[in-house]
Amino acid sequence: MSGEQRTGTTRPTSAPRVKRPTWKDPRLALGAVLVVASVVGTVYLVRELNHTTEVYVAGSNITLGEELSTQNLRTENVKLGESGLQYLEAKPELIANARANTFIGAGEFIPNNSITHNDLGSRRPINIDLPADLTPAITPGSFIDVWIAQREKGGSAYGVPEQLASMVEVSARVARAGGLVNQNGTNLELLVEPDHLEPLLQALANESRIIVIYNPAGTQQ
Repeated sequence: MSGEQRTGTTRPTSAPRVKRPTWKDPRLALGAVLVVASVVGTVYLVRELNHTTEVYVAGSNITLGEELSTQNLRTENVKLGESGLQYLEAKPELIANARANTFIGAGEFIPNNSITHNDLGSRRPINIDLPADLTPAITPGSFIDVWIAQREKGGSAYGVPEQLASMVEVSARVARAGGLVNQNGTNLELLVEPDHLEPLLQALANESRIIVIYNPAGTQQ
């Protein structure tokens, strides 16, 4: 036997040293990119949520052909998102020599397509008196169909109503006092195209019966 004495224990093997990650480690680089992207996304989201646009708002009812100015407009900061591009920004140069080409109700934003810097369209405002029990659905900015029943000669009867025009825009509605006969009524201002203007004026002059019917299809325009 050898003179050396062996023991039953063995020398433990040292554990491998864990390397410190460096910028060259793809996992560390990917993590850094994700963190930066998350921060940038959060900042962008917060900024968009707090972003407001200053737009013009009708300070009072604005009728067809009325000039836009600081007298009938006010400004308001609102959060409209992408839809804000549809409305008139509060910039003085945008309302210089601008007119409304349709009715704009008080408190409404000003759609870009509701103003013009050119000559007005062919429509002209005509006022007609109607009974007081006119449906409340007929309001400024709504659309109606116009029917006319001609007065028969030598009497107070009327003929069969015939349709004069469809989709006529209402620009104003005013309650009318009864006067001497104590009969209340409603006065409507209609925006009438030239080809309907003459027959409507004739109907008014001949005391024909004018019937208006609310057209809900106008709300889809």
